[in-house]
Amino acid sequence: MSVASHLNITPKQYDAKIRTLIPLYDDLIAEAAAALRLSPRKIERIVDLGVGTGALAKACLAVVPRARIWGIDADESMMRMVPARLGRRRAQAELIYGSFLDAKLPTCDAMVASYALHHIKEPRAKQRFYRRCYESLLPGGVLINGDCAPASTPAAFAQDLEVWFAHLGKTFGRAKGKKVYASWAEEDFYFPLAEETRMLQRAGFAVDVPWRRSPFAVILAVKPRGA
Repeated sequence: MSVASHLNITPKQYDAKIRTLIPLYDDLIAEAAAALRLSPRKIERIVDLGVGTGALAKACLAVVPRARIWGIDADESMMRMVPARLGRRRAQAELIYGSFLDAKLPTCDAMVASYALHHIKEPRAKQRFYRRCYESLLPGGVLINGDCAPASTPAAFAQDLEVWFAHLGKTFGRAKGKKVYASWAEEDFYFPLAEETRMLQRAGFAVDVPWRRSPFAVILAVKPRGA
């Protein structure tokens, strides 16, 4: 599904509208890019899973200016925004149209994702995908995922989502805001942070959480140097 149909906005509207839909959007992008500094290995090639309009790619190049980006997205219209966003660094990015679930992932030093991996709704599929990421990363490489990662218990999960509902309420009013959130359910699924951690560990990663502000988190998964 394209971003236009999923969020009811066009690619050109995305940057202006996304902050009304997702709380802490800019914070998460910045913290996901900053987590690259925690990589045990030098980062020369970054795979951006769901590159979108290039917000995370640009933030990553600000942290690692000489890196090259391999960005993939299933929404070609979104990717058309990337060259303008990257400006003079556009030559450092190779953009691929397709699904990161199907494409062969290149060997790399780091993989990053922001608000993208929640489209993998089935636990087994996500577990398989994390193993593919592990196999594509060089020893000491990192997978950094910034996304909604709520608490595990129903009560704590509900409390986490209140942050989102309150944010949507500022634009739409509370009742309509909850309907907007519910309309994404066909495409989105948010695994609790504890389950995300378990899946990554089963794939072989050492896992840390360098940043979390309810209900969002930046998860850092490190492939051991000796692997």
